[in-house]
Amino acid sequence: MGKISFHIYNVIILVLLSAFNCLVLFAFGIGEGGMTLSDWFPIVFSFIIWGIFYAVQFMKSSKRWRVLWFIAMVVLLYFWLTGLGSLIGYKLFR
Repeated sequence: MGKISFHIYNVIILVLLSAFNCLVLFAFGIGEGGMTLSDWFPIVFSFIIWGIFYAVQFMKSSKRWRVLWFIAMVVLLYFWLTGLGSLIGYKLFR
C-alpha cells in the first residue's frame, strides 16, 4: 500500500462523509424548524476533522503511521457522525 492507495482511501471516506452530510442537510431542509448554529457545527467540523487527519497521515512516510492515523480517523468520524458531534454542538451553542 503506497501513497496513492492511501489517497484513494481518504477520498472514498470524503465522498461517504459528503454523502452522509448531504442527507443530514436534506433532512433539515424538509423539516420545519430550520438550522441553528448547533446544527451546523457537526457537519462543518466533520470536514475539518477529516482534513486534519488527512494532513497528519502524510507527515511521515511510515506505512504503520498512515494505517494507525487512518483507522483513528475512521473511528473518530464514526463516533462524531453518530451523535458525538451533535452532543458537543448542543452543549456549546445552546
